[in-house]
Amino acid sequence: MFNLFSILVSFYVTVIIIPVLRRLAANKKLLDIPDDRKIHKIPVPRIGGIGIVMGSMVPVILWVPMTNEFKAFLIGTAILFVFGVVDDLINLGYKEKILGQILAIGIIIVIGDVYITNLGIWIKGELLLPSWLSIPLTFFFILGITNAINLADGLDGLAGGICIFIFSTLALLAYLDERSSIVICCLGIAGALLAFLRFNTFPASIFMGDAGSQFLGFSAAVMCLYLTQSQSTAIAPVLPLIILGFPILDTLTVMSERIATGGSPFKPDLRHFHYRLLKLGFSPKEAVLGIYFFQSLIVLFSIQLRYYTELWIVLTYFSLVLPLVLLFCIAYWKKWKLPKGAGIENLWNKFITKNMALCLEKLSLNYIRIILPLGLIWLAVSSPIKLLGGGMAIFFMVLAASATFWINRSVFNILFRLTSYVLAMYLLITSQVETIFTLPFTQQTFHYLFWGSIGFSALTFLTITRFKLLEASGLDYLVILLVISLSFLPLERVGIWHLGRVAGGMVVFLWASDILITTQKSDLNPFSISCLTAALILFSKYLVF
Repeated sequence: MFNLFSILVSFYVTVIIIPVLRRLAANKKLLDIPDDRKIHKIPVPRIGGIGIVMGSMVPVILWVPMTNEFKAFLIGTAILFVFGVVDDLINLGYKEKILGQILAIGIIIVIGDVYITNLGIWIKGELLLPSWLSIPLTFFFILGITNAINLADGLDGLAGGICIFIFSTLALLAYLDERSSIVICCLGIAGALLAFLRFNTFPASIFMGDAGSQFLGFSAAVMCLYLTQSQSTAIAPVLPLIILGFPILDTLTVMSERIATGGSPFKPDLRHFHYRLLKLGFSPKEAVLGIYFFQSLIVLFSIQLRYYTELWIVLTYFSLVLPLVLLFCIAYWKKWKLPKGAGIENLWNKFITKNMALCLEKLSLNYIRIILPLGLIWLAVSSPIKLLGGGMAIFFMVLAASATFWINRSVFNILFRLTSYVLAMYLLITSQVETIFTLPFTQQTFHYLFWGSIGFSALTFLTITRFKLLEASGLDYLVILLVISLSFLPLERVGIWHLGRVAGGMVVFLWASDILITTQKSDLNPFSISCLTAALILFSKYLVF
């Protein structure tokens, strides 16, 4: 249960703090000013990292036992946070930034007593490192990843989305390895990022700044070491190479190219992969989505290869990244560029008549408005009692979101989206077993008919409107990739949940709920009322049984 609460608490804390930080930054002129290297055209607040760090640390302080490892993590995070905030306020030089990173890493090594001592099993056996080599290797690993995430923060939603994949993967691996402290910490960071990305996807209204990006890189590196360098784990020690795959690839290729051309490896330029995608003709959304897809692919490989030998992991990593690098090299030499209008956002059917389009649009929208609320209530009624341990938590989540309706409408919309997603996933999971009511067909058939028809209607509506009303954000694409990934995860413990159907239902629910939220004129509508009703049904079952 703490795993669920760590996501929710960090999400709620962050989503409440970010609007306050945004107003504060505008009043105090703490803005990121556009220049030749930046995509945004107007000044944007750059102190969103404060909200990420504060939201992430609350679950850690509440529920993680304060061992030497996590004491070191908290102290190191505090040092890096102070330097990051000062940098976002007055723009520190690179020497001062490096000083803060050195102090934070020193705390991890000295107090946390964590080193890279084991590089796993290679061709001739296990490779163990002496202390004179393990300490500098640990230092440069954490330093490199801290700055790699910082360098990846070049497009709206890019660094945050990549880190959600990283921390979700680390949380899953830690869960399978029964390392609850790492699970809570990583899920807390993922929850804070989910909240932050609602304000940071294109066009972003706030940036994470150095306080946020350095914290994410530092945390990713440290959690990787805590997970893979423990003597009690069977997880491959070099697995972070794949988990942190894209930031490592981006940093190494950019710095290698800078050195090869006689420049400084630390001088900012437009050589990063996201800039190259923009030069090829992709929009900012399409570039971010493409990188999301690549990162999701390599973290799925990391999960499958977690117990493989290091040689297999390294070979797999290079087999994934080398074709990508080669493709970009060819595109650069050949001067490729997408034809105008050939992007994903423009590839829609243009041959349907206007009257037919309006008719299909209304039919599909009305079908979703009627069937989805009724289906949610039915799933709540038919959920078996024996799986209702989280019913009370679901109720209070929806109630908390509903309460904000009278306080702040924008906060209500964000909280309601999250709570409805959690409610839908809970209903999907609990309804995969036998229902308490008799249907003329199986529960499996019901799921296929219900979610299939909703999905077809949503796809019809989105295709005809060309996503103009929906305005899907990068966060929505990210959630879709995450839930699709559920089908490929080796979660033997939850096999009875039929994760393929759960993942498919979540994708359908994500789009259908966004359609309803966007097209409804009032916040209190059949869809929001059905979510509250479903939560009340679950809660009443929890109390009675």
